[in-house]
Amino acid sequence: MPKSEIILRHFLFFLRCTNLLLLRYRNKETENNKQKKGMKCMNGRNGGRLGKLIAILCLLVITMVCKPSISDSHSGINETDFFPVKEQSENKKVAYLTFDDGPSNNTIRILDILDEYQIKATFFVMANSTPEAMEGYKEMIERGHTIALHTYNHDYDKIYVSTDVFFENIVQLEKFLWENFSIKTKTLRFPGGSKNVSSKRYGGQRIMSDIIERCHELGYRYFDWNVDSGDGISPNVSVSSIVTNVLKGAKGKENAIILLHDINAMNNTVTALPTIIKGLKEQGFEFDIISDETEEIQFK
Repeated sequence: MPKSEIILRHFLFFLRCTNLLLLRYRNKETENNKQKKGMKCMNGRNGGRLGKLIAILCLLVITMVCKPSISDSHSGINETDFFPVKEQSENKKVAYLTFDDGPSNNTIRILDILDEYQIKATFFVMANSTPEAMEGYKEMIERGHTIALHTYNHDYDKIYVSTDVFFENIVQLEKFLWENFSIKTKTLRFPGGSKNVSSKRYGGQRIMSDIIERCHELGYRYFDWNVDSGDGISPNVSVSSIVTNVLKGAKGKENAIILLHDINAMNNTVTALPTIIKGLKEQGFEFDIISDETEEIQFK
């Protein structure tokens, strides 16, 4: 039953009750008029009683209308009809901008663009003690971005020799970040991703499987990506190609973890970033950082 019809019925019920009370009061008043004494006193008492009864009825009707009964749930009325709640999007789309291999001379430029659009990103970093890089770490932290692990030096022929060597390299990076910036994190990304082929040349066919198994044992969470900008192929990849790769790759996804690179030579990535952000917003994406609550995206 429509809400308006139910409210109308309640209101008509209230009018009928009030009308009955008024008729009763008038009959009583007629009897009282026949009496010569105490008429004013009786009228005063009856009028007071009538006012109280009408007030009670008003409260009753308001309660019936504004607080639906159990049966109202079958008639289409519920509390949100009177106290609307903000609707939450069931199809929330989230983009995670991730930058590998930094900090670099481009880091501050990237951070400035992110600030302009009020977006936070995740930086999978290496160890770099140059003045520009140290400033980059500091600015990432102060501007509210996430720093995650990407090995100490990114040298495939060294880090992928064995599982033990890989995690010695990770621990070395953790020590660097803690001693210089008091950062602790268990979030990492493997150079080349969890399915990279190059690692097999140095550590054998099972090297990545063994590293991933140890990763779980030690409490690390690793993230691959499901949108590749293609900027890691070469510094000469065009701005338009980087933009197209990201926007095309993100289309139709609810969660897009986007691979970008923060390297001195990647000037085209920096140039492409504003267009990427605008394009993702047009597709309905919000932006977030990778955190402990973020669902892991991993290659199958």
